[in-house]
Amino acid sequence: MSNVLIAYATSEGQTAKICNVLARQLEAVAHHVQLVDLSSGNQSPDVDFADAVVVAGSVHTGKHQDSLIRFVTDHRHLLTMKRTAFLSVSIAAAATDDSGQQRADEQVHTFLEQTGWQPGQVEKLGGAFRYSTFSRIKRWTFRLAQRLFRKELDQEGWPDLTTDQEYTDWKQLERFGREFAATLISR
Repeated sequence: MSNVLIAYATSEGQTAKICNVLARQLEAVAHHVQLVDLSSGNQSPDVDFADAVVVAGSVHTGKHQDSLIRFVTDHRHLLTMKRTAFLSVSIAAAATDDSGQQRADEQVHTFLEQTGWQPGQVEKLGGAFRYSTFSRIKRWTFRLAQRLFRKELDQEGWPDLTTDQEYTDWKQLERFGREFAATLISR
């Protein structure tokens, strides 16, 4: 079957969790997967080895990680010669209103524009919100923002951001994995 590189950047661990689930799904259908955390800086991904590449990253303060942008920019030429997909993980992707989805689309568009890359597939997934890991000041800021902007946040379909929540749609990830694996079979 195919050699698949999953290169990801994670800030709080949800993107790593998503990529591990995807890797197991691809391995279950006989693909060889190399999983590389770009945010750790410990591994240098072997893009040459890969027949296909999935790039995944989370959005924080409106943008994807710098390590993800550098990876795609540095390897853009090789990525154009392979089957590719981009997974963008964000709270905006979990919003139930069109404006939240529009924000997720804008985040993806900005990333692709910054890197000059056009992946074969793009998927936006809801991430996780780890409120309990925040400092007291950051928690206070989020509670205040929730009070001040609750009406607007509700209108835009945003979830409550004062508790730990996981917003990843695992069935959506499974569907994405099946679709991506099918593109590898049709090579």
